[in-house]
Amino acid sequence: MKSLPSVIVWIGALTVFTLAGNRGKLQFGGYLENRTSISIAPDEIVSDIAQARLEGTWNYGKIGGVETHVLLTAPLQPLDPFETMRKSSITSILLQELLSPFIETLGEFQSSADTANHSIPLSQKNIDRFVKYLPYSTFYPSDKVILDRALIKAYFRHFDLFIGRQMIAWGTGYAFNPTDVWNSKNPLDPDAPKTGVNALRMEIPMGDLSRISLVVSPGRDLKNSSGGIRYKTNIARFDLSLSGIRLMNADRKLLGLPPRIIIGADLAGQIGDAGVWAEAALKNPHYNGIKYTNFDSCYLQADVGLDYTFTNGVYVMAEYCYNQPGQKKSSDYNAADLLYIFAGEMSGFARHYLFAGMRYEVTSRLSCSVFTLGNMADQSVMLLPAAQYRLSDDICFELGAQIGIGHRKKSEYGGVYPNCFLKVSGYF
Repeated sequence: MKSLPSVIVWIGALTVFTLAGNRGKLQFGGYLENRTSISIAPDEIVSDIAQARLEGTWNYGKIGGVETHVLLTAPLQPLDPFETMRKSSITSILLQELLSPFIETLGEFQSSADTANHSIPLSQKNIDRFVKYLPYSTFYPSDKVILDRALIKAYFRHFDLFIGRQMIAWGTGYAFNPTDVWNSKNPLDPDAPKTGVNALRMEIPMGDLSRISLVVSPGRDLKNSSGGIRYKTNIARFDLSLSGIRLMNADRKLLGLPPRIIIGADLAGQIGDAGVWAEAALKNPHYNGIKYTNFDSCYLQADVGLDYTFTNGVYVMAEYCYNQPGQKKSSDYNAADLLYIFAGEMSGFARHYLFAGMRYEVTSRLSCSVFTLGNMADQSVMLLPAAQYRLSDDICFELGAQIGIGHRKKSEYGGVYPNCFLKVSGYF
């Protein structure tokens, strides 16, 4: 039996030809982007990644349509993310601890081979080399073509149906999204596009301002599939949502983890001229008995934020995040925290974070911004300055930096080497 993505592609192609025969409306676009970054480290680290996104949409009136996005990524100079951290930083130390079982296993395997073949024993230098290059096989981007959207839309009288690879974005947070379990949020890059999810989604209108969303993301079988329901409405000019999710996927199955149950709520609206938003999610335990996990009760993740634009055009915002499984002090950081970060269950080590900043349109073409991400447990800050220049409506230059401020060995952001980047985007 063909996989779901393959079936979707074939159905999508047939639907496109059918709509073409019926003179549907075709829209084509996308963008090209190149990002070059330099980390200011003892050994200068340069990275360059080129990316192209091709977007095609074929709408056929009130009946439905087809949407396809193809993402092509080419890292001209791949970057190992762990090379951007000081060797004495807390993250590097915890990474060594996290990988220690694998290193021990590798050492035992090498020792057995030495006994049989009389070869040179595994040295600390070789272990360090193994750790250094492990991320190259797992974390860094490689040349690839991704079918990021492969979506068929069908509109019926009482509901709309969306089948295929699609974007599902729940929640109202900007830098943090505890109710959005379909995507992994990086608060250092909150504007990054969300990736597609293989799913069947039904949208049921419940009046002019209310609707129910039903989502099923298929797995190998029903037990290993994910599903969710979200009710959204508007009360007193505030958008309100309630959601419930059962999350299960191949990664959790491989690790022997049971399904996760998440109950969430979010709101967004205005108080006077200021925009406000909030969301919270109650999540089930991490379960004992699995290496590195010891948090055995339900936990809460939440965020609340506000923004305001002054009459002179200055935009300011602030967002606070509460992460209950995070640590209250840096001395409690451990390998389990790093594992949760890699799994997308936490955005950082700490329990309390603050994201804040401002943006100003200097001219119609030039804008400048400064944002900060603060870890309130270890008092470290990531400073995120940037400037954008729009050469035209279709070509944009962005120059920015990430500057970690804090204790180089004991804080989350202080151990990261500063880096600057130039991003050039062209839209069509």
